[in-house]
Order: sequence, then C-alpha cells, then structure tokens
Amino acid sequence: MDRDTVVRSSGGVAVGVTMAAILLATLLSPAFRWTGNALSNLGVTQSAAGTSLTVLLFNGGLVLGGAVGLVFSVVLARSLPTFGGRAVGVLFGLAMLAMAAIGVFPQDRPLHFPVAVGFYLLLSLALWADGVVSLRRGWRRRAVAGLALGTVNVFGWVAWGLTGSLRRPGLALPEIVGALALSVWAVWVSAGLVRGRWRGPSKA
Repeated sequence: MDRDTVVRSSGGVAVGVTMAAILLATLLSPAFRWTGNALSNLGVTQSAAGTSLTVLLFNGGLVLGGAVGLVFSVVLARSLPTFGGRAVGVLFGLAMLAMAAIGVFPQDRPLHFPVAVGFYLLLSLALWADGVVSLRRGWRRRAVAGLALGTVNVFGWVAWGLTGSLRRPGLALPEIVGALALSVWAVWVSAGLVRGRWRGPSKA
C-alpha cells in the first residue's frame, strides 16, 4: 500500500476508529442505555454509565479520530483545488477539531456543550458544502450523498427537539444518527478517492 492510498484512506480510518471506540465503550459500560443516556456519559466517571475504561475509550477515540480526520481534511482540499473545495476541507477540518475537543473537554467541563454543538453543526455544513461543490462539478452521486447525509444529521436533531426537551434522557439517539451520517459519507468518499474517482468532471 503506497503513501497516497494510506492518506486517502484517512477519512474512513478516522470515523472507523471513533465509532469502534464509542460502540465498544457502550458495550463495556455497566449502565449505558441508548434511551437513557447521552454518549458523553461514557466520557466521565461521574455518570453511572462511565468507568475509567469507557472514559479512555470514548474520549481517546474522539481525540484520535479527530487527529486522523485532520489529515483527511487536507486530502479533501487538495482533491478539489478550487475555492469551494478548500472550503470543504476547512469545514471538515473544523468539524474534526470540534470532535477531538469533545474528548478533550468531557461532559463535566464547561466547554463540552459548545464544542459538541459546534461539531454537529460543522458536520452538516461540511457535507452540504461538499454536496454543492460536487454538484457543480457534475459528480451527482457524491452530491446527493453529501446533501442527503448532512440533512439526515439535522433532521435527527430537529425530530428530537420537536418531541420533547432537547437534553432529556436518550440524547445518544440523535447523536448516533449524526455520527453514522458522517461515517457513511467519510467512508464512501475516502474509498472513492482511493480508487481514483473524482479527478475531473464526471457524471458519477
């Protein structure tokens, strides 16, 4: 495997590491329930769902995934050498910084809430931006993927907010919807770049 392949794979690796760490933490937690907890409960021992091991997995996975995701943000910017492409790279990079910051500032820290909100907002903005740029270049499938998955994240939060208090038990549900939307997009785009797609105007 050459260096370019490894670098282009960084998007899939970033979300893979993060999701694996989060899901493993949920399995190892003594009290985590999808309908009763926020994912961030895994990152603090003050919560019944959190232990020293889940704290290490959850926060460490976010930080490591965010760091690898920054590499992919550079890949995105370089693969689309236009102003729009650079904007996609910047937005994705900011989303990855916010994701890492969730691990650096866990639930018991004052900055946790703003960085978590920032992550989910930047997630959709990055995917929508990629969708718009891809549409302009004729990459219809990539455009649909970015626009649709960015909207799935927002819809998950809107549906949650419309059905009760935003911070009620079970916050893990809209959180995992957004995380899965990002993961699907990052893995698919990363795999496409590894295969040499999207190097010029295309109907793909």
